[in-house]
Amino acid sequence: MKLRPNLGVGDTIRSLARFTRHYFKEIAVALVLAVVAAVALDKYERKLRFDAMRRNLNAVAALYAYDAKGKAVGQGSGVFITPTGVLATNYHVVKGASNIVAQLPSGAFYALRGIRDIDERADVAILQFDARVTPAVDRLGDSTTLQVGDEVYAIGTPATLRDTVSTGNVSNPLQEIGGRRFIQFTAPISPGSSGGGLFNTDGEVVGITAEVYNISSGPQAGEAQNLNLAVPINDLKDVLSGGVNALAKESPAYYYSLGNLADNKKQWDTAIKYYQKALAIDDKYVDAYLGVGGDYYEKGQFDLEVASYLQATLLDSQNAYALYYLGTAYEDTGQYADAIAAYKKALAIDSAYKDALHDLSILYLVEGNAAAARELLPTLMATDRGWGKELEVLLRRIR
Repeated sequence: MKLRPNLGVGDTIRSLARFTRHYFKEIAVALVLAVVAAVALDKYERKLRFDAMRRNLNAVAALYAYDAKGKAVGQGSGVFITPTGVLATNYHVVKGASNIVAQLPSGAFYALRGIRDIDERADVAILQFDARVTPAVDRLGDSTTLQVGDEVYAIGTPATLRDTVSTGNVSNPLQEIGGRRFIQFTAPISPGSSGGGLFNTDGEVVGITAEVYNISSGPQAGEAQNLNLAVPINDLKDVLSGGVNALAKESPAYYYSLGNLADNKKQWDTAIKYYQKALAIDDKYVDAYLGVGGDYYEKGQFDLEVASYLQATLLDSQNAYALYYLGTAYEDTGQYADAIAAYKKALAIDSAYKDALHDLSILYLVEGNAAAARELLPTLMATDRGWGKELEVLLRRIR
């Protein structure tokens, strides 16, 4: 057998050169076809991603939360996770709401039917809306597979601006803050985006956008290094299955939310029972005292109203909202001096609390203290010009 002699580097190069000259046209055509195929594949993948983004965009709703009296108490975002009206959002977006309305980018509105699951600790709420068919996200992803640098995009409704998409990367797939775990990412989100979706490039929802964590101390305080955070989608899955908190449906937050819904139906006694169930589990649950206080007002039981709001302020002395409503309860019982004291405490915490400014100014007039009411006029005019003009007219007539 004749052995082929070993080829040196020069011989190899010359051999490749002869091969290339001989098959130049074939090689050129193959290279062109490879480039064309790569471009076509890239366009196809981009189209798939764009189509998925459009579908997901249609499934992210603006949420409007109202109290039992129809007053707006918050605005956020939510993600329809099934085509039958099941929506996921942050618990803090809907906390304290007696009624919630979801509006899709198509303009369709849906009313809340009930609560499926909530977990205050995980900051997750699963709501059922009154709808037979709704758009829904493509798939729930797996947040445990996220890696640093992965591309993501966030969809939400900041300041009610629908169809808002921002892009970025995962900075930390498991960031621990305040004993809770989040996905940290660079896609910017703004107030009103809470409860929206964080998606990977396959169109899977991998998180529920929660908040922007502001750096308030240290050398970076006040600068642009805000942290965009999302609740991992696996935490939401655990809430759906009861894995995060097996007692989620027996939690104070759950009964408190049921009380809110009963308030919306003006079922005051039913609402009181739910709030009392929440307090039986946690007798320091301030929001439940506030809820039951409102129901006692509706029933005309003003002494019980005062007692409920007073207990809320004793548990949380820096809660301007609770102090304001304690003031209104004192007014209901004719204890005007105590009402004035409560309003002043609320304003010491929040100087622009327009409801407290308005009610305090009226009480000053009732007591004949026009000078004190006049001192509130500039601030009230700045916070609510309508009420400011009203006070201005009253002061002019008294003069």
